[in-house]
Amino acid sequence: MKRIKKYITLALVLISVSSCELDLLDDPNSLKPQDADVNFLTNNIQLTFKDIFNDASSKGMETTRMKCIYGFNYNDAYLPTAFNTIWNLSYANLFTDINTLIPLAEERNLHYHAGMAKVMKAYVMITLVDYFGNVPYSEAIDPQNFNPALDDGENVYQAALGLLNEGIINLQATSSGRPNDFFYSSESGWIKFANTLKLKIALQTRLVNTAAKAEIEQLITNADIISDATDDFFFRYGTNISGPDSRDPVFANNYTNGASSGEYMSNYYMNLLYRDKGIKDPRLRYYFFRQTYNMTTSTSELPCIATSKPQHFPSWMPYCTISSDGYWGRDHLNGQGIPPDRTLRTIWGVYPAAGKFDGENDARAVNQNAGGKGAGIKPIMMSSFVKFMLAEAALTLNISGQNPKDLLEQGIRQSITKVMSFASVDPTYGSNDEDIPTASYIDTYVGAVLDKYDAAPDTDAKLDVIVKEYLIALWGNGVEAYNTYRRTGKPADIQFGMQEEVGEYYRSFVYPADYITRNSNAVQKQGNTQQVFWDNHPAGWIH
Repeated sequence: MKRIKKYITLALVLISVSSCELDLLDDPNSLKPQDADVNFLTNNIQLTFKDIFNDASSKGMETTRMKCIYGFNYNDAYLPTAFNTIWNLSYANLFTDINTLIPLAEERNLHYHAGMAKVMKAYVMITLVDYFGNVPYSEAIDPQNFNPALDDGENVYQAALGLLNEGIINLQATSSGRPNDFFYSSESGWIKFANTLKLKIALQTRLVNTAAKAEIEQLITNADIISDATDDFFFRYGTNISGPDSRDPVFANNYTNGASSGEYMSNYYMNLLYRDKGIKDPRLRYYFFRQTYNMTTSTSELPCIATSKPQHFPSWMPYCTISSDGYWGRDHLNGQGIPPDRTLRTIWGVYPAAGKFDGENDARAVNQNAGGKGAGIKPIMMSSFVKFMLAEAALTLNISGQNPKDLLEQGIRQSITKVMSFASVDPTYGSNDEDIPTASYIDTYVGAVLDKYDAAPDTDAKLDVIVKEYLIALWGNGVEAYNTYRRTGKPADIQFGMQEEVGEYYRSFVYPADYITRNSNAVQKQGNTQQVFWDNHPAGWIH
């Protein structure tokens, strides 16, 4: 872990201090935490928060086959250095800044600032546990302790719950000033997000928490949670290319002279939307943009067309290509070299990265002026996600007054509505009206899903229907996908790795290289099999 004595980080870029506020005996070049500009600090916390989510989400999407993960097995796909970013942003930046901000904000009756910060800190604390298991917390961010010990993940969860409760109290109090809020227009949105995080914690721990059902029922009855699109919690990017680059980094990686070298859509995930239910998902053209409508016959461009499907793949499992009309992706754990296909492969579409809508006759190599020019969003907690979470809870915990089938339908419809409404960021959207799903088409799709749910013979099969639709709605959010996969083991038909033996799946990630090398108390995990406290499933049950 970086030396977390990082009150020093408040200097330079983030702090604005007027010399008249300093005692004449103070050195004006020696800035102290109490001299921090609370508004600048709050801005930086929000920006760091979205960067943490972006890094965590990318890895979650790769491990759950939403995007392709590069490597031949789970041991070589991620080295410990791959986790330095999320770890250092969390401890050396976000937690340090928040711990500095909170007492200053509360002292100045800036409760809105303090409440926001506590909710964001709780989210990141939960995510660190979900990704790594036991993590430093009680001894972290102590300027006298450079080697903090690990805390049990369950205790960190409890601390996060306490922070959420404190944050709600702050947000309900009268503030003497308002922050530049990048997420909501008022405190009420943050209160709903905080309560929704409590719901997430209860659902996440349902396998080991006997009180989960009661906690969820209490939240449904007595607390405001995210329920419709006006409550959605997301970060929105801009369109500046430089000074600074304010675009969604996903857009920048996909629309600068074609896709970046290692960015591939997942054949498995595209197949979920293309043919899994016998009807194309209404969101297909919004999620993905095809740079060509034709699949190549050149093995130098797509080497897998010269090889047979791996023998351990069932006949129904997608391999190499999913169609002949340009949905060009890559299979799970394909570590082969990168061919010259950057301007051919399928890339992110208009949602959520603000690329292009895939209208008829639009296939072409893209550039940074395409579509919405990167004014995308990071969908951190959307109302559709909450409906799927409640559907899982209703089905598995028999939540009073909640019908899982109704919640499933609400989740699908809210997701489709959100995705379609977002497409207006592409100025060419609507020029090919025949490609925009009609209400009757959407009804047919929803009906097909509900028919599958009704036909499912037992709770396990019904859960598979719910989670598969949740995974589709989660496009752009790998955090909830990774957690849901380990909690439920669904979808059951998830694609295998290209090799028959790919090692143990990531029940948690190894600790970052920086933490291991800089903390004398740190001990690296022996592989990927260490389970987080809420995962009580047997070893080897997911792949």
